[in-house]
Amino acid sequence: MPSMMMLPVVPTPADVNLTAPDITRGQRSKGELRLAEIVRAAREVFEEDGYATFSARRVAARVGITLGNLQYYFRTKEELLRVTLESGMRETLERYAELINRQGENASSRYSALAERIFLDIYETKLTSFLIEAWAFGHRESYAAELMGDIYSQYLDAIAGLIKQIDRTLTKDECHVRAFALAALAGGMMLFQREGGESEKDNAAFARAAKRYMRKIAGLSGKQPLAGNHAGLDDLDAVKKMRSYRAGTGPSHAAVFGSDIYVLQGRLELAVHRKGKDALYSRPTMQAKRRETKINEIVTTAANVFASEGYANFTQARIARELGLLPSALQHYFPTREDLFNFTVTTLMNTYLERYADMGRPSDKPPLQRLCELIEDVFEENSDPRVSRFWLEMLSVTGRSEITRDLLKRAYFAYRAIYVDLVREIDRAATARECLSRATLIVTQLEGLLIFIGRGSLRMPNLDDVFELIKATAIDIAQGSRRQKEAS
Repeated sequence: MPSMMMLPVVPTPADVNLTAPDITRGQRSKGELRLAEIVRAAREVFEEDGYATFSARRVAARVGITLGNLQYYFRTKEELLRVTLESGMRETLERYAELINRQGENASSRYSALAERIFLDIYETKLTSFLIEAWAFGHRESYAAELMGDIYSQYLDAIAGLIKQIDRTLTKDECHVRAFALAALAGGMMLFQREGGESEKDNAAFARAAKRYMRKIAGLSGKQPLAGNHAGLDDLDAVKKMRSYRAGTGPSHAAVFGSDIYVLQGRLELAVHRKGKDALYSRPTMQAKRRETKINEIVTTAANVFASEGYANFTQARIARELGLLPSALQHYFPTREDLFNFTVTTLMNTYLERYADMGRPSDKPPLQRLCELIEDVFEENSDPRVSRFWLEMLSVTGRSEITRDLLKRAYFAYRAIYVDLVREIDRAATARECLSRATLIVTQLEGLLIFIGRGSLRMPNLDDVFELIKATAIDIAQGSRRQKEAS
């Protein structure tokens, strides 16, 4: 297994001086302490304010120094942001590396310790806030994408090496696929941990289910192990055949983002109406129709700017320029940036809610087949870098936008409810809590894929193999107690 303790240093710009200028030995010690204090404060600001509103002035205030004093160490905000990102990512990697490479413990014990550490980081530290911002930022800056690709490649290689020690019958590629599935599950849990709203008992049931499947992915479960060819999973041959029903045709439900360029599919339907004089556009008059057409054009453009360039570049001037309008003309429809942003994300999320409603409609197909079709649909969509950028950006903004936070929560619960209903159909003996925890586990596994898409130099496993493993695991999860009863 490759060692992760000697980490290659990602090059920094030539003009970035990561240490204090040439000073005496005594001064250098004090300067190094101040440098560490600044980086620590910068990480806290990064977690709380997000990359889009990260401010060197805020960092200086937190440390208790002037902006000029901070600039003695970091001349620009970009230099400080870069070092903050790199130090946080490497610190996290080294913490996991210590567990994976720990001497004197067998591989299964080290794997269990890694799983426990992942849960600790998700639910009891601020790592989730840091990583969500880092994942979103990684789509905006090429150096961040390369850094994260390098870090995650080392992380996946180390987990794959650990899995190989657990089950030496697995090939190198099979170990890498399993490592990716584990990392995606952990990432998916981080993405949805922010939504909250679950009871303590529901969280405990989910944690038990998640830890059980973490062990199963590594071949540590005694029942129905996930062998390299997924042997032991009921009905797998039939499920594999289901994939051919629309192979290569793309998602069966209309995707929100187009497949070739940053354009939403069709025009956005205005499901949210504004108050006062803005309610005019809903009246059946020529003036109202022209207003509705223009608002649709503005919101579609704004949505694509947000998805492609992020919240930091979501300005009225930028969107007006894209539309060929003067900013004052845009302000006639949306007086402030906040007005435009809130209306845009509300319309986008309503579009997704309509898509989820379509996915969840009753069908005469068997529930297991519908589950497989849904998994393929979501897997293909989440493999699109634009979808990854959009959702990670939305999660980043939730810390600063109550409307976005509430909309995301609504979308998450509506999306998960589809899986809850399918699990209930597949396993009639499952309790409501079991259906909820299993559905959440399937969702987190699928959504964790988002964090790995578009990561520069990341060494990705074959996505077809990842899909087959995630699908097989989802079937196993959904069948749950029914499978255990049949096996006995």
